[in-house]
Parts: sequence; structure tokens; C-alpha cells
Amino acid sequence: MAQVQSITGKITSADDGSPLPGVSVKIKGTNTGTQSDSKGTYAISASPGQVIVYSFIGMKPQERTVGTVTVMNITLQSDATMLKEVPITVGFGVKADKRYSTSPVQTVKGEAIQQTQRENFINALQGRVAGATVTGTSGNPGASSSIVLRGLNSIGGSNSPLFVIDGIRVSNDAVDQSSLASNGDNRREDFTNRIADINPDDIETVTVLKGADAAAVYGSSASGGAIVITTRKGHAGPGTVTYDNDFGFATAYRFPKIQDVFGVGQNGSSSGTVRTLFGPAYAPGTQTYNNLKNVMQTGHTTINNLAFEGGNEITTYRLSASIRNTTGVLPVAYNDKISLRFSGTSKISSKLTSSASFNYFNIDNRKLNKGNSGTYINALAWPTNDDVRNYLNPDGTRRLILPASAANITSDATIDFDNPLWDAHNNISRDKTNRMIGNVDLSFDAASWLNFRALAGVDYASTAGNNFVSQYSSSYQNSPLNSFAATNGIATGGIIDNYNDGNLQINGSFFATAKKQFGDFKTTLAVGAEAISNTDEVNGYYGEKFIQPDFNNINNTTPTTQRSSDYIKKVRYLSGIARLGLVYKEILTLNATAREEYSSKLSGTQQDHYFYPSVGLGFIFTELPGLKDNSILSYGKIRASYAEVGKDPAAPYKIRSTLLQQTTTGGGFAYDVTGNNPNLKPERDKELDLGAEFQFFNGRLGADISYYEVKATNQIFNPRISYASGYILEYLNGGEVKNHGFEVSLTGVPVKSKNFSWDVLLNFTAARGKVVSLGGLPEYYNSDTWIYSNVRSSLFPGSSTLNIAAFGYARNNAGKVLIDPTSGLPISNVTFGVAGDRQPKFSIGLGNHFTFKDFDLNFLFDIRKGGDVFNGNELFMTKYGLSTRTLNRMNPIIVPGVLKDGNENSANPTVNNIQVTPNTQNNYYVNAIDADFIEHNINWVRLKDITLSYKLPQSLLKRQSVFKSASVFVTATDVFMITNYSGADPDVSGTNSSTLGTGAAGFDYGAVPTPRVISLGLRVKL
Repeated sequence: MAQVQSITGKITSADDGSPLPGVSVKIKGTNTGTQSDSKGTYAISASPGQVIVYSFIGMKPQERTVGTVTVMNITLQSDATMLKEVPITVGFGVKADKRYSTSPVQTVKGEAIQQTQRENFINALQGRVAGATVTGTSGNPGASSSIVLRGLNSIGGSNSPLFVIDGIRVSNDAVDQSSLASNGDNRREDFTNRIADINPDDIETVTVLKGADAAAVYGSSASGGAIVITTRKGHAGPGTVTYDNDFGFATAYRFPKIQDVFGVGQNGSSSGTVRTLFGPAYAPGTQTYNNLKNVMQTGHTTINNLAFEGGNEITTYRLSASIRNTTGVLPVAYNDKISLRFSGTSKISSKLTSSASFNYFNIDNRKLNKGNSGTYINALAWPTNDDVRNYLNPDGTRRLILPASAANITSDATIDFDNPLWDAHNNISRDKTNRMIGNVDLSFDAASWLNFRALAGVDYASTAGNNFVSQYSSSYQNSPLNSFAATNGIATGGIIDNYNDGNLQINGSFFATAKKQFGDFKTTLAVGAEAISNTDEVNGYYGEKFIQPDFNNINNTTPTTQRSSDYIKKVRYLSGIARLGLVYKEILTLNATAREEYSSKLSGTQQDHYFYPSVGLGFIFTELPGLKDNSILSYGKIRASYAEVGKDPAAPYKIRSTLLQQTTTGGGFAYDVTGNNPNLKPERDKELDLGAEFQFFNGRLGADISYYEVKATNQIFNPRISYASGYILEYLNGGEVKNHGFEVSLTGVPVKSKNFSWDVLLNFTAARGKVVSLGGLPEYYNSDTWIYSNVRSSLFPGSSTLNIAAFGYARNNAGKVLIDPTSGLPISNVTFGVAGDRQPKFSIGLGNHFTFKDFDLNFLFDIRKGGDVFNGNELFMTKYGLSTRTLNRMNPIIVPGVLKDGNENSANPTVNNIQVTPNTQNNYYVNAIDADFIEHNINWVRLKDITLSYKLPQSLLKRQSVFKSASVFVTATDVFMITNYSGADPDVSGTNSSTLGTGAAGFDYGAVPTPRVISLGLRVKL
């Protein structure tokens, strides 16, 4: 046997002599390989006579035969024909070259996500993917985030993309509060979207498949696109250990403006029985407090990641562990997460290979309520002359501001809001999750041209939740004993609302793939089937009136108040899939996909299965004679694709009427609030995509341009219907939505030398969505989005898909504001109408990456132009006299308009001349018109993240034998924002991510703004 020897060397670019990191160095015909490091150096064990292959994207590969020389320095040359031979992950874990793709695909490297150190990794995709809109619900630990690709196509269903890990579907669900015994809305509690469980350090790449073409591969659950995650795997060679840590510090840095001139009272007079700040001005020298800032603290994050990997030509493995502990900028809130993952591959024979992985998660999340009566609103409402930090009496009980006899939840002015610090410590919202994801992948090469592949995966999550409202609390909670109306803890003697949620997803697929070349044609045909089974079971337990004060146990509630609920959802899909790919002379590419899918959600209808196709054509014109090997235009492709997709209802059991367990004493069942519809049909989306890809100067400048149009018909939604039907809601088909957009992704390398390089990434998105019709209905809204006062997300025929509806001014036939002749105040039209559009004109993600010797600097700007935001915090503060806009209360005002005196529509309406002094007429603010608090054309420039790292030089590391590489870094996220928005943060959502349809992005009410986080860390490799 030939003696194995260590081969070392350095790999550089022939263009400028700079070192090439990440070059694949592999022994031909084996699985043994490695990669060059940051300085282009490598080391591999090989025997004389073996051939080493050096390959790198955009470079011509080289082969060197091992002899007696043990140092092999390699110079790689650019190859324009390989510039687009970028591996991407498409359907069911299959890798393909991007040059053969006929639909828009964008890939983000795992390193770009990891370096942001974000708790929820999908927040790192904002600005890095054209057409992706990511919105976090708040800045609290464990907050959910939603992501939408290419706008909203479903007005009543989910617009979230499907998430796939190594070919297996995984859940991104968040708990829906309507499934609990309290049957609440999705705007008070926040539940983590489950994809946030994934450890970013385990991610190799994230491939974003946009549009309906993704659904033609993955089915109706991918009608909003698909995000395909490829995890890190072990590599053949000596075992390595990597460790990194991170210590982060979070601070709140943007706050609403609160007036500290006037004190508690009404109509200019002091009062000890109200909480509104419409009293007289504070006496000179009065101590005032910025209570919102005073309740804030510095949040801390500690991350420890450890990974061990290795293998040989037959078997590879990787074992990783991560522990993350995060505390928030508000007290008590935290999110602790543990992730353990094992993955392995094995070459069982020359024809059969296998891989498997198992991931375990343990998450403990203590949350704070948001929205009405949430911690943030409680802090806003605290009087500025009272120190919020003084919240306990000497005996340890809650310190009240109002006398107990004055507190009244039926009058806004007399709500004795909980002290936010007392609220944080005494009202509990906590959930614990155990989750397991496992998959098995078997691949058998029956012949050189024929492969059989089977995948199976399981995703199981069990969550136990505890929601506790103290009997001394004014915090609101839906009470099933009070027709689900808002009830406070004091009125109910305390509330416990617990649940156990078990979510199981099983999916498996089998494919036969044939690859043959016939003359100038390369052909690929894949035929297969997929089976999916999803089960979600929620057991809820509710009770009121504590027997022992503040004893957190359901058995501590009065038996006659106790209620339970069982929510069981079972869904199954069966599909047959065929995909054909044809490539002619590397110039023309034709891709076609067909999928027939059966959905149990539509079982019992005439259309419980549906067929949807896709077809795409790509033309690489730079392969034509005269354009090939052009020194300026290195690569050029134009592409077009068309796809259709069917989509079933968002929830099951909407075909036949269901029975609802009664919460009244004695129990029993009655028909649910939602009526049946045996004639329901699947939604139908039709999408056309036109695009072009260019690379100039051997890849130094690149562009990927797309234009798309989507027509979504047969919309499935559940509007309110006549109560005479016996129901409140009914699922039906009706309506049409149209979307179109323009996306550009630019890449550039302005400077590249031996010691310095500069890379630029720019993603541009401009999209518009319009509601063409609502099936004859005048309006549709999701009640989750009715967050505060009379503002909500309502859709009207002809409106934007991101419309904001609100009560506006009543006007006469000439459009002039109507004034109440008895008060001189404007009159509300008491009608929800089009009041704003949350769609921006365009958004930009601008990233820059600099390297200088061993230093690395990477930063990303998130830029948005246009789009409207509902400033609910400002409306709340105005109604309570907290806003700086109420500082003009001493100035007499005549509101422009005409009196509603019977002559308002005559030729000579009476012009208003009634003088109002807000200081003595607080209704000027209390009855403010809601539409005035929708801020229009909001722009922002936000430094989304920035990372500076330094790699310790090898000359230093050679002095010891423990560490192969080491680096230190500092990262900052959400560093600053320049905006014309008057509130704290326009990039928030008023609900959690389980809200369907158009959601509540752009509704700023009671949510903690995203804090600035600065992190320090170390990475080492042993």
C-alpha cells in the first residue's frame, strides 16, 4: 500500500494573485476533501498516484497528481462559462445548477445569517432577498416574525412561505389564541413562530424559491413560495471541533414623545379619580419622570455553540450543540433555547447512500403582554409626576393611583392601568416547548442514468403554556363567562388560561429520476409521490376567582368558572409529481412540472383534488457564436416561466358544519359560529414571471432582474353573514386579487486585490397589490387587526391589499368637514373607509463587504420609500393627554368646516365660527378622528446589521498546537434609523404571526420597538 503523506499549499487567483478561501480540495473518486482557509492555504492527506481536484465557483478546475512533492501551490483562472454554475437547492433536497433554473431563485449563505447573531434567523433575511418582507411583532425575546414573498395573494388564508430543511417540510406555526379555552384574538399574546427554533450555526445555505413555480414542486402549502434550508454536514478528513460564543447587550433607543407639562385631571382641573393628563400645568419645580425609559433595562444575550465533525470516504458526521439565553429590554422577559443536532451520511455500497439527522430543541419563553393593557401601554399611561419604579406599598402590596372605588373598566378615563413593573412581575405569560425534527434520506443508483430516492421526516413539538392574570390586576383578558368580552383580573378575582399544544407533522416522498443525454440534448425526468400528515391538538383549561391569592394553579380557581376546550386538527395530503428538464447545447433550457394534489380539507366537495402545472424557458444567449467568451458580457440569460397553483382553506372542517363544545354549566354541544359550505373550491393563483440575468467582466458585476404578475381567483375567506342563517361567519369563494412587481438584485466587486476586496449587494423591490373584487361583498376584514379604536385592516373592491381602514371626517356633498353645532368639534363619519396604504413604493437592501488582510467588515442597510403606518400609540396618548400634540390645549381653535345645521348641503352652508379651547374641552382630543393618526409616506434608512471581525494570523497560531484558527468579532444590529415617522418604530406589527390574510404590519400600538443589540464574540477551531 502506498504511503499516505500530507499535501499542503496555497491557492491564489490568476487575476490578481489574491488568496482564494473556500476552494474545494478533493481526492478524485473519493469523499475525502477539505477547503482552503481564509489565506488560501490547505492541507490534505493523499497517497502517491492519487489525483487532487481543485474547484471553485467561477474558476476553471485543476487536477494535480500526487508524487514525491508535498507542497503544491495552485493558481486558478476565471472561467466565464462557470459563472452561473452555482449550486442551488430545489425540490426535495435536490441540488441543481442555477444556470438551468427558469424561475427566480436567490441564495443566502449561512455565514451571512450567523454573523448577525439574531434570535430569530428569518429577521436576517430582510434586505438580503429581493421581494422578501420580514416584519417582527415586537422587540421582546421570543417575539414572532412573519415573512412574505412577493406580496399578499390570499385575503383570508396564509401568505407565509413553506419552510423545508434538507428536503423535509417543517412547521413555522405559531399558537392561534382562538384555539385556547379563552378563545382570544391574536393581538394580546405573542407566540414564537416555530422556524425561529432553528440554530443559525447549523445553516449552510438558505435558498428562496419565489412565486407559484415553488408551489408546483411543493404543493399548495408553498403557494407563498418556499424557503429551503440546507444544513451543515460533516466532511471526510480529520475530526475538527469548532466553538464560538457571543455576549450581547440590548438597549431601547427610540421612544414616543410624551408631554411633561400638564398633570392628571379633566378639562383643566385636577382630579384624583381619573388617569387622564388633562389637568392644570405642573407647578414650577415639580419633579417629572420619563417613565417609559425608566422601566427599560439593558437586555443580555449569551450564546455558546459547539460542533464536532469528521469522517472518512464511507461515513461523515456532525454533532452540534447550542445554548442561548436572552433577556429583554423590559424586566422579567426572557427566552432560553437549547439545540442539539446530529447528522450523518454513509455510503452503504457503490450504489446506495444514506443520510439522517435528528434535532432536539428545548425552549423556555417568559413573555410580556402587548397591545391594550400590555406592559408597554401601561408604561406610556403612567403619570409623568409619579415615579413608575415605586410600585409597591410598604407591606408589599400593589400601590394604586386611583381609589379602589374609582377604578372602572367601563370608562377609559378611570382605568387604573397596572404599573408596568408590577404587571411584569405579577401577570405571567410563559410557555415551554420541546421539539424534535428527524429525517432519513436514501438514494439508490440503479444505473448510471437512473436514481431512486426516498425521504421521510417527522417534526413534533409539544408546548405547555401558562397565562396568569392576578386578582389585583386591571389587565384585560377575554372571559368565556362574559361572552368573551374584556374583563379585568379585579372583576374576575384572577384568571388562569393554560394550554397544551401538540403539533405533529409527518411527510415522506419517493422519486425516480432519469438523466440521459441524446445528442445535443440533456434530459432529466423525475416522477414521484408525496404524502403529508399534519396533526395539531390543543387542550385548553380556563378558570377564574382564585381561592388562594396568586396561587398559580388551575385547581385554585372556583369550579363553576372552570372551562376546558379540545381543539383537534388533522390534515392529510397525497400528491403525484412529475418534473421534466431539457437542455439544448447549454443554450436553451426547458423545465416543466405537473402536480396533482388531494387535500382532506376539501373532502366532501366536488373538487377535493386539484392539478397545477408550471413551465419555464431559459435562453443563455452568451453561448451563441460571437457572444461566447466575451470579455465584457461574460454571461447572459433571459427566462420566462408560468405557473398555476391550487390552494385549500386555511383551516380544516369548513365543508360540513361542526359542533362547538359549550362552556356553560352542564356543557353539551351546539353548532359552531362558522357555517358549512359543501360547494367550496380551491383558490387558484396564476403567475407569469419574466427575468434576465447578466454577469459582466468575469463576474465582477452581476444583475438578476424579474418582473412578475399574479392573478389570484376563487379567494377563500370567512366574512360575516346574516345572523338569520344561524351562523356568524361562513367560508366561501369569491373575490380576485392582482399583484405585480419588479425585483432587481445587483452584485459587484469594485475592488479586488491581494490584501483588499470590496463586494456590494443591492436588492431592489417594487410591488403593488390590488383587490379587484370581493365576490359581491362591500368589505372584508380580519378581526385580529382591529387593534385599537376604529382602525383596522379592511379590504374593499379596488383597494390595496395592504389597506388601512378607519373612521374619518363626516363631510357634506362638497367635501367640507361637518362640525357639531353644539360643541364646535368635527363629526366622525362612523364608517370604515380607505384611509391608508401600507405598501411602500419601493424597498432596498444595500450590503457592503470589505476585507483587508485579516480584517473583515460587513454591513447592511434596509431602506424603504413610502407606505403608511397607523400610529396607535400617538392616538392613545392623545386621548389620554400624554401626547406633545396636546400641548396647544391653551390656544383657542376654530376647526375649519361647516356646521351640520340642516344647511350643510345648501348653496350657502354655515361656516363654522365656534371657538374651542381644548384645555376646558378635552373632547377635542378624546374624540380625535382616527384617520388623522395614519401617517402617510413613511420612509426610513436603517443600519440593519454590521459586523467587524479579525482573524488571528497563522504566524501567531503556529506557536501552539491546539487552535487551527481563531477570530474575534463585534456585531451590532438595528444600530440606527433615519425616518420621518413620528413614533418609535414604523416596522412593527400589531398582531402575532398566526394572523391570516393581510396581517397587521404597519400597526404601531403597544409593541416594544426593536432594540439596538451590540455583541462581542470569539470563534475558534481545534
